[in-house]
Amino acid sequence: MKQFDLLHKDRKNISVGLIGYPNAGKSSVINALMKKACCKVAPIPGQTKTWQYITLTKRIYLIDCPGIVHDENQSEVDKVLKSVVRAEKLPDPTVFIQAILDKAEKKHIYDVYGIPDWVDSEDFLKQLS
Repeated sequence: MKQFDLLHKDRKNISVGLIGYPNAGKSSVINALMKKACCKVAPIPGQTKTWQYITLTKRIYLIDCPGIVHDENQSEVDKVLKSVVRAEKLPDPTVFIQAILDKAEKKHIYDVYGIPDWVDSEDFLKQLS
């Protein structure tokens, strides 16, 4: 950011916006750059409700905004996996377990849950329980 500031001496102010999916770490990146907690963070999507302007230097402003998702053609599964929809708002979250198992590497599932193999999501849940 300091190099960017040096390259753009002709500008009075520089605003840098952080955009992305909900719960991707935009606020955490700003907190890391500031070396203090300037933006609230939470393990669930939707913590940032409004745009926040944070002064990094006297000329550089960081903009933290709520998670933005513009792809209207996304499936419900894509929305859930990208944290666009909160899990507690789903009528039946178990519908999405197979999609999670399909996306995750079996090694990581094994490391966390100790289940080496499964046939489908129902088999996985039986072994987990």
